[in-house]
Amino acid sequence: MSAGEVVALRRSHSQSDRHQHLLQVDRGEPRQVPVNQWILEQRYGSYTRNPLTQWLKSRKDDQPAMFINEAGRPLSEVEVRLRWQTWTANLFTPADQPPTIEQAQPTWCVEMLAKGISLEDLSLLTGFSIVQLQPYAQRAREKAALERALQLDQKPTSNSATPP
Repeated sequence: MSAGEVVALRRSHSQSDRHQHLLQVDRGEPRQVPVNQWILEQRYGSYTRNPLTQWLKSRKDDQPAMFINEAGRPLSEVEVRLRWQTWTANLFTPADQPPTIEQAQPTWCVEMLAKGISLEDLSLLTGFSIVQLQPYAQRAREKAALERALQLDQKPTSNSATPP
């Protein structure tokens, strides 16, 4: 989701049960987005008990916005970006740069494609066209090829020559 989509979320847009946790995104083409339990191989609770459900349960206000600031007002896109910088302060990309919020959605797309989701299904979840998703599909294929090459390099073959 984009920062703009995040600030547009309302409490009522969160729907969870023991089998799934979904967010209803109403900006642009309406769609549902799963709240992942696993992010970059780190588990963040279950569908019914995760940081988002805990945050929503802890709220004692009447504000319909899903995310609010210390003054109880809906977070702005600028505030989301500032919080992102705080949350990712000690993280760095392979290019030794702090990750940007704009990198989160493409990263998620590549992860989902690498795990086997189809471009058509990913298009439904993201609201992106299949053409827009093609670069992510290419990156997922590149990652898979690198992983396969690294795995093959770990196993000696039966007809491999011994180095001189």
